[in-house]
Amino acid sequence: MTTLRHLTPLDPLYPSRLRSLPAPPATLSVRGGSLEAARAVAIVGSRDAHPEAAKYAAELSGALARAGAVVVSGGAVGIDAAAHNGALLAGGRTWVVAGTGHERCFPPGHKELFETIGRGPGAMVWPFAPDYQQRGGFPARNRVLAALADAVVVVQAGLPSGALGAAACARALMRPLWVVPAPPWLGEPFLGSHLLLEKGARPLTSTEVLLASLGLAPTPPPPAGPSAAELPIVTRPLSESESVVLASTSGVPLHLDEIAARAQSPAAAVAVALLTLALENVVVEGPPGFFRRRDALK
Repeated sequence: MTTLRHLTPLDPLYPSRLRSLPAPPATLSVRGGSLEAARAVAIVGSRDAHPEAAKYAAELSGALARAGAVVVSGGAVGIDAAAHNGALLAGGRTWVVAGTGHERCFPPGHKELFETIGRGPGAMVWPFAPDYQQRGGFPARNRVLAALADAVVVVQAGLPSGALGAAACARALMRPLWVVPAPPWLGEPFLGSHLLLEKGARPLTSTEVLLASLGLAPTPPPPAGPSAAELPIVTRPLSESESVVLASTSGVPLHLDEIAARAQSPAAAVAVALLTLALENVVVEGPPGFFRRRDALK
């Protein structure tokens, strides 16, 4: 684990993007790598994420990371977690701007994720006192999150939604605000997204357009290669939630809802775990919405 650093605006390591704020945070607790980057993009959205939205957040995050951008998010379950994991799996950098002090972990289930990011080259950022943990901290967190980014992308927002707070901060700080449009039949979970688009946010319909707006070129993921089947199934310790979800799958394709019932966990949380396991080639999706263990295919 890297050393915890406490930065003030007088410190040369204090992030330059925050210095331009009218009232930059007086102190930042930071663990991990540098908080400077040529390009940084915030990806935010609902905690109760639609499985397809979580999958897209991870794919978008991976594309940004491969193109050299840092992915910024708030460390919450749902879209945030998918964004952080997408950047990690692409071998890129991601910054978590936490809504607590460094002595607290919220959500508790992300302890392992935060430790991984805090080892670098990404970074954990806590803009609060060490033992701070109050819901009132999230608006201040969103301001720092938006300020660290060159653009903010809302993948999914309901009504109400914390992602709307991040969007408001992006507007106040004159950061480009992008919103992923959703089919109208998905309804209530995306009402906040529809509202942002009605108010003039840019519709994100192409990853390439977003990359081009940032002066970045798309970089395709590396090919799996003929020996991909010989790679280890699991290359890191699974979190407790991932272990439960994996144990609830089998060699026969099961629908997401059935896996969630077996795991006795919310479908949104199970979807994020399955997404992570699928990106690591531990489980295989097919047909859409159905998952099976990869090791059962041997």
